[in-house]
Amino acid sequence: MNEIEKIADRLVKEATVLRASDIHIVPKRDDAVVQFRIDGTLAMKETLTKDVYERLVAHFKFLADMDIGERRRPQSGAMEMNQEGTIISLRLSTLPTFYDESLVIRLLPQDSFLPLSQLSLFPNVTRKLLSFLHHSHGLLIFTGPTGSGKTTTLYTLLRVCQTEWNRNVITLEDPIEKRTENVLQVQVNEKAGITYATGLKAILRHDPDVIMVGEIRDAETAKIAVRAALTGHLVIIIGQCKWTPNQ
Repeated sequence: MNEIEKIADRLVKEATVLRASDIHIVPKRDDAVVQFRIDGTLAMKETLTKDVYERLVAHFKFLADMDIGERRRPQSGAMEMNQEGTIISLRLSTLPTFYDESLVIRLLPQDSFLPLSQLSLFPNVTRKLLSFLHHSHGLLIFTGPTGSGKTTTLYTLLRVCQTEWNRNVITLEDPIEKRTENVLQVQVNEKAGITYATGLKAILRHDPDVIMVGEIRDAETAKIAVRAALTGHLVIIIGQCKWTPNQ
């Protein structure tokens, strides 16, 4: 591997070991900085020279099948890396800023499914979550800050729904964060006409028991989700927030 490939591999490996949810590569006037988001907080990692920064961003964009020559428009892409036997799915987002492109990389380990016994420090919390999923219809909202474990928790519960209760579970996501054979997963693809609204309508015709929606982006999707919850389906929505009140 050349110098840039080694830096890219090292950053992803260190972020994985530290259980960071995101890598931020932020341009400054004369250099650039690398930050890791760990437990919701940005932590300074290192400083890069301008030359290394430009080559590193171009390297990641190339691997994610993004246009390395386009630096004036926001872009998004995805790729995978193998870190000591664990497949890490990376979701990339670039944003043109005053000094140059900022790059954020979301890390999504594909093998981090928890057994039900390790889902919570308190068994009664796990039992309560499972009791919610026993309902045949209704609306559940999983919310919390980035990296708080929403996706890991939800996928553990969805696997129980499918494998132990034999329910038809379908997810609608952008992107699919954790690939699994236990549920039907649908990727939002607006170029192909699959938006959250149209995808949710199609899922309702596929005889689902449980529907997981990765995001509510507009009023139409919200209305369809609520209508589905009122007409015999269990609908689960993932939401983002900075904090949740203690109960």
